[in-house]
Amino acid sequence: MNECKLLKISLASVVSLSCFSVQATSHGGPKVGDKPPLLQATALLQAPPGAKMDAESLHGKVVVLEFWATWCGPCVAAIRHLNELAEKFKDQPVQFVALTAEDEATIKPFLTKRPIKAWVALDTNKAMNKAYGVVGIPHTVVLGKDGVIAAITHPTELTEQHLSDLLAGQRIFLPEQRDAEENTPRREPDDKNQGQALFEVLVRPSTFTNSTGFGGGGRFTARGYTIRDLLPRAFDQPMLSPVRILTNGPLPAGRYDFIVVQTPGTEENVSALLQQALKSAFGLTGKKETKEMDVMLLKAKKPNAPGLAVSPTEGGAARYGPGIVEGTELSLADVASALERGLNKPVLDETGLTNRYDVSLKWEQKSWDNPNPDGLMKAVREQLGLELVPDKRLVELLVVERAKGNGK
Repeated sequence: MNECKLLKISLASVVSLSCFSVQATSHGGPKVGDKPPLLQATALLQAPPGAKMDAESLHGKVVVLEFWATWCGPCVAAIRHLNELAEKFKDQPVQFVALTAEDEATIKPFLTKRPIKAWVALDTNKAMNKAYGVVGIPHTVVLGKDGVIAAITHPTELTEQHLSDLLAGQRIFLPEQRDAEENTPRREPDDKNQGQALFEVLVRPSTFTNSTGFGGGGRFTARGYTIRDLLPRAFDQPMLSPVRILTNGPLPAGRYDFIVVQTPGTEENVSALLQQALKSAFGLTGKKETKEMDVMLLKAKKPNAPGLAVSPTEGGAARYGPGIVEGTELSLADVASALERGLNKPVLDETGLTNRYDVSLKWEQKSWDNPNPDGLMKAVREQLGLELVPDKRLVELLVVERAKGNGK
């Protein structure tokens, strides 16, 4: 499926900036602890002469199978992370295999622009995708040295520590990909013989401890969202940072699941339905206002900084969290928006740069509750070659009001 509408929003404590590709899911495939299905490829690129991608050849190695495609933004964005891991483990029995259903004529030119430090297995007959139950990408399957599936996850969830633990023969735990059925309405136990709902708007307390969400085709699923997390999506401002949201009192505490299901072809505006859900469940309404505020202006300082490179291919996605902003094919307006929470001020792009960029920005900060604005500003200068300058500007804000007496 090449239609880019679904997105994983959260990776551990990292929250995505933007939406460019499908959410990875596994449906009817093997599970953690299972022996993996067949390992094969219609062609194997970037492998040593005579190399084979089969269970016998790879036994005794930790194997990272990465299902991806050139058109998938989150897949492209994850290449940097997987390359870093591959470089760290290049002299150890760890084999990275990037599996794609695309053909060689598509893959080879892409690799000249975005090198991948892995064997690249072509699965043009989709035998591997079918065997592993892959219905969306990126999708990562990790095999332990014993040849058993150790994890099924999103590529950026996989860390150096996980691979080291597997090499030491230890078990690992990684969040598993959600089943594709999670974007369909849930049934209560006594409704198991009933058909799926044609229309549903659901709000309920969540058992999730971090925010994950995806949507498309008039449907939307958000799990573990705080009310503040949902507000930008509900009011059609997905890039809106928390510093641009004003309230007349504390927002409802806790985390919630918000699910919108509609029959294809009869979709109403998802944002309007989410606004109605917020009003009905919590007495919340919102409107846009413009106000003069203290801001930071993002300006160009020096070209050719290591963390800012013009994107060589299409396919963009991003993630940000305390101490990190990374992505591919981002505009500088995207970057400015990503910096706002770390600085607790609106950031406006005045660089004048119109290209789209691959971005890698890291600074010392463990949580949003312990900000490090000086460290962030230094990292922006040194890693991105950009400058943050204080000023005052008119800024459009979202003003959210809670009806008096609504204590839900």
